[in-house]
Amino acid sequence: MSSSDSSPSPSPPSSPEASFHGQPDLERLVLHLVSAKRALTSTQYVHRANDIITGSRALIEEIATLNAKNGFARRGVDEQIETLEAIRNGINEAGEKVDSEFQQTIARLDVANDRLQTTLAGLRKVLIDPSLGQPAPPASEISTQGELSSDLDISESTKARQRTLHDFVDEANHEEVLASLRGFIDSYRDSQSDLDDNVGRLTESIAHVTEVLLDRNKDSDPPKRPTPYDEPPLLISAIWHDMEAHASDMAGSLQSLISHYDLCVSALKHTEGGGEAAKHALPADVDIDDGLYAKKVPDPMDDAERAEMLRVLENDAVEVDDVAAEIKDRADDMEALWAQLSDRADAARRSQTQLLQAYKSLLAIKTNLPLYIEALDLFRASWANVQFSIVAKTEELVGFCGFYEQFHSSYEKLLREADRRNAAAEQMRAVASKARRDLDRLWRADQKARDTFMEDVGVFLPGDLAPGRAGAATRWEVTLVSTEESVEHNEVDSRDGD
Repeated sequence: MSSSDSSPSPSPPSSPEASFHGQPDLERLVLHLVSAKRALTSTQYVHRANDIITGSRALIEEIATLNAKNGFARRGVDEQIETLEAIRNGINEAGEKVDSEFQQTIARLDVANDRLQTTLAGLRKVLIDPSLGQPAPPASEISTQGELSSDLDISESTKARQRTLHDFVDEANHEEVLASLRGFIDSYRDSQSDLDDNVGRLTESIAHVTEVLLDRNKDSDPPKRPTPYDEPPLLISAIWHDMEAHASDMAGSLQSLISHYDLCVSALKHTEGGGEAAKHALPADVDIDDGLYAKKVPDPMDDAERAEMLRVLENDAVEVDDVAAEIKDRADDMEALWAQLSDRADAARRSQTQLLQAYKSLLAIKTNLPLYIEALDLFRASWANVQFSIVAKTEELVGFCGFYEQFHSSYEKLLREADRRNAAAEQMRAVASKARRDLDRLWRADQKARDTFMEDVGVFLPGDLAPGRAGAATRWEVTLVSTEESVEHNEVDSRDGD
């Protein structure tokens, strides 16, 4: 409009009124007045713009303050989260180190147990030599398939009744050790499970703090994912600059509308019957100031001045609707900028709320943190006791292995000793048989010599001269004595030797 330098260039006329040439008549002036008055409803947008400017100042100050506080608090929370993650990772590493020691200890235990089982399996394969005279197991231990059996069944049954070296092993000893080892392993697993539970709770607490900071509200719609074609969000300084520009332009445009309205009123006042015509022609929804109808003599104006006034009025009337529309568009732009600024403020407030919630969660973690450290200490202490017990029991298993291996080796020596004793007994039996024959021969010869002597001189010698001369020859015998008698005899010989 001509009364405002900031007005846009007039658009091509879109109505008959816009293409009017010449001085407007009274009816047309009334139409211009009504249009100008209706355009002044844009005042509400200017008032709203002023409110937005005032509110934006407060929002920008609040946003700046909150962002500064939130930035400082966020750095502190991030540092606390990093510290907690380091503590959790340290607990995990310590637990993994203990578990590695446990696996190594179990590996050595498995080696000892495999050796024991291999030794026992070897003892089951060694049948007791029948020459040792071991009795067969009770008949109740032998399964039968009926009253009648073939020769093959009988031989297999006889073989089944033959005892093995394993029958002489008391399995209760090493089974008790194995049972205690299983108990120690279960105890370790329980303490490890307790540690894992504590680490899991710590991990969940840290994840909860992170979730709070990410503001993942399941009840709200998910945020729109940005695309490469989206315009970057405006800076707050740019928003404020645009707001001020819009408000200034709106104020200037409104001032142009007011000037145009005043010009319409002035034109009607300088037109005879203008006030009355306006009064009768105005719609019910348009209210005009009473000054237009007052019987007041307007300032004098010559025809040239009035013609220039009407020319300007006619030119400005073409732009009234465009100016009003521009004010509305700028008001809409300001509302959009205000919405962006309000979103920034809401985001800053939400961030502050999230940080407060995160801080409260960190305080709860701080309260429970000694429990997590204590769980690690308990796990280490429990493992130290379990490791000592497992190592001791493993050594016992190794001792059983050595004992059973020596048992197997001793059995082989026993077989060789049995062979030696049988050979010695056979030699003594041969010597004793020869001695019996020699003693019997000597006894017969002695008896025959005695008989010859008695026949020769027996009648000449009195009986009391040599008592016992007529007696039979002494007879010697070689007999087998029992083990007890042999031991007693050896003891007597030993005392006699002393």
